[in-house]
Amino acid sequence: MSNYDLKKLALSAKNRLIGNKNKLEANRKNKDFIFSSNIKIKTISLADESFNSRAREVISRDALDPIREVMDMDYYKSLSPSMRDKYLLDVVEKYLACKKKFDSEVERKTVL
Repeated sequence: MSNYDLKKLALSAKNRLIGNKNKLEANRKNKDFIFSSNIKIKTISLADESFNSRAREVISRDALDPIREVMDMDYYKSLSPSMRDKYLLDVVEKYLACKKKFDSEVERKTVL
């Protein structure tokens, strides 16, 4: 998807948010574009075993930059800036959940 196409989509979304009725025709054209384009977004599911194993390994060795080590950097570099932000936030959320789970498991083992 080119930057021009992305800008058209962003403008369309902005117009919908502010309720701009003058751009209805542009919105109709953008809808046709949206349905004809193939947009693929890589998501991190809660059951992603490879992510969990990488995160556990990074947590156990107490890495300096754990988020960067669990991210798929090739995929990250291929994203647009706004998608990079979303991907980064998803990775941080998933990493924190994994860290919390790992810490609770370690705590249980030390109590027993």
